[in-house]
Amino acid sequence: VMGIDESDEEHKKCMDHFFGHGVEKKNSNSHPKVEEGSPAWEALAEKNTLDIRLYEYMVQLFDEQKDIIESYAIDMAAQEK
Repeated sequence: VMGIDESDEEHKKCMDHFFGHGVEKKNSNSHPKVEEGSPAWEALAEKNTLDIRLYEYMVQLFDEQKDIIESYAIDMAAQEK
């Protein structure tokens, strides 16, 4: 399973809901942050273009699925009234 590590609260809330809040990370190492646009960022981006495209697609799917799920919740709430 792969998670999206974004600062967006929606992503964090979804991951907490799915995996449980405060679950201990396993097989996780800390790494220094690389600023987007820096020479290090550009070097990494050049070597990982397919990974970046896959990540961007995953974020798009996450947002689309979130919208679908939210629409179901709205429909169900309206039906309960």
